[in-house]
Amino acid sequence: MSIVSKGSSFAATTADESRAAEVGREILAAGGNATDAAVAMYFALAVTLPSAASLGASGACVVHNDKTKQSEAFVFPPVAAPGAVKGTPFSVPNGVRAITLMHVRHGQLRWEQTVSPGERLARFGFQVSRALARDLQAGGGLLGADPEARRIFGNVSEGALLTQPELATVLGGIRQRGGAEFFQGALARTFSEQVSQAGGSLPVDTLRSAVPIASAPMSVSHYRSRVYVAPSPAAGSSVLAGWNGQQPAGGTPVDSGGFAGFAAVDSKGGAAACAISMGQLFGARVVVPGSGIMLGAPNAEAASVSPMIIANPGNGEFTFAGAGGGGPTAAQAVGYVAREVIENDRNLATVLANRRAQGGFVNAIACPSGLRGNPEACRTGADPAGAGLSTIAQ
Repeated sequence: MSIVSKGSSFAATTADESRAAEVGREILAAGGNATDAAVAMYFALAVTLPSAASLGASGACVVHNDKTKQSEAFVFPPVAAPGAVKGTPFSVPNGVRAITLMHVRHGQLRWEQTVSPGERLARFGFQVSRALARDLQAGGGLLGADPEARRIFGNVSEGALLTQPELATVLGGIRQRGGAEFFQGALARTFSEQVSQAGGSLPVDTLRSAVPIASAPMSVSHYRSRVYVAPSPAAGSSVLAGWNGQQPAGGTPVDSGGFAGFAAVDSKGGAAACAISMGQLFGARVVVPGSGIMLGAPNAEAASVSPMIIANPGNGEFTFAGAGGGGPTAAQAVGYVAREVIENDRNLATVLANRRAQGGFVNAIACPSGLRGNPEACRTGADPAGAGLSTIAQ
């Protein structure tokens, strides 16, 4: 599905799960910028698509700041925790810290406004989307060994109301006391104790020392613009391979594969895109009791993520933002779609429809002539082979 801009201004979101895309749109409509929308989508996805994007996931984001005309990458790679839970290795949850830093540097709404939509979804419930239902159908049986995961997600089907009160409490603490609460405050101590009670080991010092990488993105030139991707250990090089014309291998995924992508663009030309991974479908397949947090798996493939943004550092003009889900080759697929749309001047909807999700699902926002130069030509699209959504904020 691709949506066309109908006005003189343009702002849009796209994500692998529909309710998260709507949350991003609501943030843009409330006066938030692209970073605010991406932060809100991150917390919403932790609730609505924990199979691919829980608070236990690793990942990478790239932000284009229209005020400074500069871009910045935030990489939070998978790091194995010191002790497994019930014999299952898991990743140190480091995404909240990266998203907090991203908001501090580039957001403009109050922090509480970006976290509260996800908290409300967890506390009061949401109707299970096709994206989560698809993942539960494909991998719900994998959760059978964990009683907490089975309690929360057992017998859940599309359209059912799903509430997650324990996760709502965690998000409430993050909303009230800031993201730092999760990696060095009372909430961090509580979470560490909950992991210990589950038989694992995650000292507060480990949470505190899991610092995300904030740096200049890897980039290459494209006429007067730059193609920005996430640097190593993320998979920016895979995106650039797709950008250089290397079509990714692999057929249409049947589920998220534990990977999700989302992006937002605001009417000023600011952009933010993130790619998140649990390492595999439902990650470590363990929910920490009392927290509602599905832990990620520290697989090597979990680092195979990278969003992509194309923008002009001279005038701040934006032309493309995208991120993918469905598997570790989604990063390369994003680069390939961007090349077809921006370099080869093809219609975004046509490109997404014809690629048959090869290499994963791609979510993208494109303004081939520039957002300011010709907003009427802007498009936003979610891969029709996936279960996501693209929206325009009017």
